[in-house]
Amino acid sequence: MNSNPFTVSSPEMMDAAEMRRLFVPLAENFEIEGPGHVFVHGHRGCGKSMMLRLLAPDCKSLELNCRIAELPYLGLYASIKSTDLDIAEFERIKNQFAGAVLAEHSLCLFVASKVLQSLDEHTGGELKSDEARTELSAYLRKAVLAVLDPTDASSDAPAADPLRNAIEAIDKTYSEFMDYMRRLSLTEEYVPFRGRVVGYREFLYPLCANLTSLSFMPQGKPVFVLLDDSDNLNATQTQVLNTWVSYRTGAQVSFKVSTQLGYKHYRTSASQRIEAPHDFKEVNISTFYTGGAQKGSYPAWVEDIVAKRLLENGIDVSVKEFFPAAKEQEEAIEKIKRELKAKWETEGRGFRAGDDATRYARPDYIKSLGGTSKQGSTYLYAGFEQLVHISSGIIRYFLDDAASMFAEEAKMRQARAGQPGGGPVTSIRPLIQDQVVRDSADALMMENLDKLLDEAGDRDADTAVASGTKDDFRRLRNLIQALGGIFQQTLMSDRSERRVLSIALSDSPPDEVMRILKLGVRHGFLYEGMLGTKDGRGRTRRFVLTRRLAPMFKLDPTGFAGYLFVTSELLASAMVNPSRAIREFERSRLGNGIDDSQASLEFI
Repeated sequence: MNSNPFTVSSPEMMDAAEMRRLFVPLAENFEIEGPGHVFVHGHRGCGKSMMLRLLAPDCKSLELNCRIAELPYLGLYASIKSTDLDIAEFERIKNQFAGAVLAEHSLCLFVASKVLQSLDEHTGGELKSDEARTELSAYLRKAVLAVLDPTDASSDAPAADPLRNAIEAIDKTYSEFMDYMRRLSLTEEYVPFRGRVVGYREFLYPLCANLTSLSFMPQGKPVFVLLDDSDNLNATQTQVLNTWVSYRTGAQVSFKVSTQLGYKHYRTSASQRIEAPHDFKEVNISTFYTGGAQKGSYPAWVEDIVAKRLLENGIDVSVKEFFPAAKEQEEAIEKIKRELKAKWETEGRGFRAGDDATRYARPDYIKSLGGTSKQGSTYLYAGFEQLVHISSGIIRYFLDDAASMFAEEAKMRQARAGQPGGGPVTSIRPLIQDQVVRDSADALMMENLDKLLDEAGDRDADTAVASGTKDDFRRLRNLIQALGGIFQQTLMSDRSERRVLSIALSDSPPDEVMRILKLGVRHGFLYEGMLGTKDGRGRTRRFVLTRRLAPMFKLDPTGFAGYLFVTSELLASAMVNPSRAIREFERSRLGNGIDDSQASLEFI
């Protein structure tokens, strides 16, 4: 039986050979491989970690087929887990000057340990020679040991393992600092820190920058510090990182910072704001793949990834054969397309006969199944094209669903071993594809939101306000239900553009409405973009419902779609009573806050 080709491993757990074997280059490199600080934003699973991990020396030297000394830069990977720097005691001193100093001290130590671990793990055997060991020992004795504790640097003899020796010295100093922070929680009085304090300018920056002066490193080339999942930093640590970015040392040491759309703020320790493009470049992968400019790149990228994984597991079929569409359903839709083309000259709405076929065939078929009735569930979300659209520009969503489909198909074939339909998996039945994406939609809307509600109830008041209160998540749930219902009614209507999956703001919403919209974006229920205003004199925000919810609301996830301009009043109403908002829409169709005059064909 085949192993599951769609199982996803964390880039941290993969070696360079596996990374290169499974990796398919993004259609765009987002220019992160040049000197300068870069913030890469995107939802979980969109490929940020993979992108950063591939810049580490082992992956890059394998890609370029060269030694580490010949690389164009030295990439040092550091993943920030939610528990790595979670020091609750910082809350006691965050408004004191000592808070910023100690936050920088701890972050310097943490990043220094991580980059040396990356150097140890991602350089293969190139640092194991006697010559490299001698040179590295001398360097780390001066750059690390002498700074943290001069007594540790007294010996001139090369260490047996210089990198491990330096990492242990850093971790020891960090552990002593953590002990101090914990002791703070045992007293009401402030206890001054008595240990050695380090900062970016005198410790972390020279440690990183001077690595490329060593003979076995890419001499004179920049160093990239690859900070993954940086929204796990607390507010004070975020200030520290922003301060480092503000120093503009990118020509020698660049920070490539990934976030899951939850980066705390962009203020430095001096309360000044770092700004793009002066201090850093900013990229949002999620917005890029849900925007209209690159509509063809994401499906082609996913197809390449799937094809590579299938061949890696000995499955020699095309991607579309492996994820077949529902044959009878597609034949019925093709028949509707032919009928629409045939009557285009007398009844057509689009510029060409093909426009009407593309716009209306699938919605007409879904409508014919009964719309909101139970019978509507017979529409099958199957076929590679539909699955790509449902993944909403996030490769992890596609792979997770594909892994579940493969496991279910393998189980069915195993049960029929020796019978027709048994044997190794060479395709996924449409019914299985449909069931998995429906289950994923239910889990996203129900289980995920329930978890967010529960977590909001467990937070303290300040954290809840910053990350979303229980009331905020209730309003978000109501909003998603209202939008899904309105989009469903639109699909079943006779309006000119029925495949609607997004809204555009016709006015400036109050802060409370915008906060809920932003909360939806952060947690992957909505995607944010921009488009022209109704009067053509400016730009306004557009919010796209994730297509992962298309099966829940019986929507068409494929191809182009229109958008509806909506008022803040309608959004505020939907956040309180979604059923009423949907009824008002049904009753007035396109009035009372929804304007059909700007519906247009745009890929979203």
